[in-house]
Amino acid sequence: MIVLGLHFGHDAAVSVLRDGAVVSYVLRERHTRVKHAATLDIATVRRALDGAGVRAADLDAVAVCSTQQVELIVDDPAALSVAYAPSDPFGRPCTLLEEEESGAAGRRGGGTLLDFLYDPELSATWLGRSYARLYPEHAGRERADVPVVPWVDDYVTEPEWAGTRGLAELAAAPAAADERHRYGFHLPVRVTLDGTTIPGYAVHHHLAHAGSVYYASGFREAAVLTHDGYAEGESYHSGMFYLGREQALYPLAPHHLGLGGLYDRVGAALGLGLVGPAGKLMGLAAYGRPRFYTSRFLGNHADLRERFPMDVATAWLRHCRREAERMGYDLAPFGDPEQATAPVNADVAASTQKLFEEVRMEAVRTLHASLGAAGLAVPALCLSGGTALNCPSNTHIAQEGPFREVFVEPACDDGGIAIGAALAVHHSILGHPLPAADGPRRFPSPYLGTPPTAEDLAAAVAAAGDRIVVEDLGSGEAVAERVADDLVADRVVAWFDGGSEAGPRALGHRSILADPRNAENWPRVNRVKTREAWRPFAPAVLAEHAADWFGDVPLPSPYMLFNATVRQPGIPAVTHVDGTARIQTVDASAGGYHAAIAAFHRRTGVPVVMNTSLNGPGEPIVERPEEALDLFLKTELDVLYLAGLRITRA
Repeated sequence: MIVLGLHFGHDAAVSVLRDGAVVSYVLRERHTRVKHAATLDIATVRRALDGAGVRAADLDAVAVCSTQQVELIVDDPAALSVAYAPSDPFGRPCTLLEEEESGAAGRRGGGTLLDFLYDPELSATWLGRSYARLYPEHAGRERADVPVVPWVDDYVTEPEWAGTRGLAELAAAPAAADERHRYGFHLPVRVTLDGTTIPGYAVHHHLAHAGSVYYASGFREAAVLTHDGYAEGESYHSGMFYLGREQALYPLAPHHLGLGGLYDRVGAALGLGLVGPAGKLMGLAAYGRPRFYTSRFLGNHADLRERFPMDVATAWLRHCRREAERMGYDLAPFGDPEQATAPVNADVAASTQKLFEEVRMEAVRTLHASLGAAGLAVPALCLSGGTALNCPSNTHIAQEGPFREVFVEPACDDGGIAIGAALAVHHSILGHPLPAADGPRRFPSPYLGTPPTAEDLAAAVAAAGDRIVVEDLGSGEAVAERVADDLVADRVVAWFDGGSEAGPRALGHRSILADPRNAENWPRVNRVKTREAWRPFAPAVLAEHAADWFGDVPLPSPYMLFNATVRQPGIPAVTHVDGTARIQTVDASAGGYHAAIAAFHRRTGVPVVMNTSLNGPGEPIVERPEEALDLFLKTELDVLYLAGLRITRA
């Protein structure tokens, strides 16, 4: 069975599944070069189909998803359109159709993206300015000229899901795997693509997050917690508890957390940017101490709304400033990105990180207790949504939480829900079983992008002309040895190989590499990337040596989603100021990347290299050879390895 996954929100993406396996994945930002790009274009869809070697007529089903309250917008509605269907095309249960008939979509559909773009008051807000960056195409169009399909965010609900239950009450309520809920978070759709109409389903945002992590985990049963940056925790829009059991995903209850939105708000208040400040805030937290943390802010939306008369993010920021003033801090640097590591900023960041970790851990314990109250002994936990990119929190949960195993997939942000929606349709809605277990649980490959062809490489090199010198190294072994030579010679290496990685972290196919033994490579590579000097870098370590160099972390850790304590002193360029590192363990499945690190290990005795993403400031990770060459030529990178070619400047 071939399923197409379409995600229309920010981090828009398209996936193609064949019999439950991802055979093609395209993240729109990598081609439009607009970071976190929102809405879909038909070119992205066709790239995904071409990558899978299929046509629209070959598709059996389509899964449609979007970011909360972001309507479905496409650049060419004549080539791609979505309509809600009055009946289920596959004869599967659909709770909303059974309970509310065919008008459910019309009553529940909506969207606010265009409001934030075109309403003068809303467009001036933080969210309005953010959306304008993610969908710049709106600037040349009148609102009336933008064709939209309303998006459905409101599905099945229960009276007790209305935001009235705090974490303690949720913990005491026995979890129930209800078939009504399993089939209550989708609606049938008809998608017309290049003249072919394909049946499918619109899938709730958080069900798609749950699908992206559970079906990649290899677990036959697992608890799932999804959470992102939406809202303060009203209803289930900021995230849900789920139970994955074989092919079925059961929504259990909303957790009503507002952590993601609070974290983003604090990052923006500290001057760390409008789009994606969370990653910077996570790195900045290590420079401070959590002196402003208080358990008064511990809880979910229901716990906190009686304590604070305003939204919690505002209350938290006011609390931090008041405490800083009371303790005698210099408040002048607050929110100044040029003074990010000043004590007031660093300690607000550290306090926010502490709050994030404690609340998220409490939510995990709540889910575990609710399952236990129902007599369900579930040993594994899956985490997804944007908050799952927080490495210290993931490690805290894995090391001290109640579940024996914790899994986070690399595309846990909204870029992964094109995959998750398609997997949820294939398995949970249409009922196809999980693949048979054939040995130990494996971590799936993150390298889901389509590799460039030989013609693509030749054209990119030809376009660079006499500005570059090209050496064809031939075999993988020769490439690995030369990379090791360059790293030992303290050159900063751009590394481009195979298909790009899914998710926001560079995992060795679109990376910048450097020698971690030289402490000066930390500020040096930040200069190369035009990043703030204080921002840390990650180590990539050979999986078989990881435990010798790093501790207090679940191993293996192939997706750079857990923090570790650095055990040996010889790698200062990748050791953060608090003695930790956001590690990536690398095995032979990474191909030439693994071979290069192994060659560096043979030269130096150090099985670690510095790894960061191959991109410029504010840009997505490079996707195509010409983008890698352009970045190489306009920066101070020393050498570029382009799929077996060693390239230097003429």
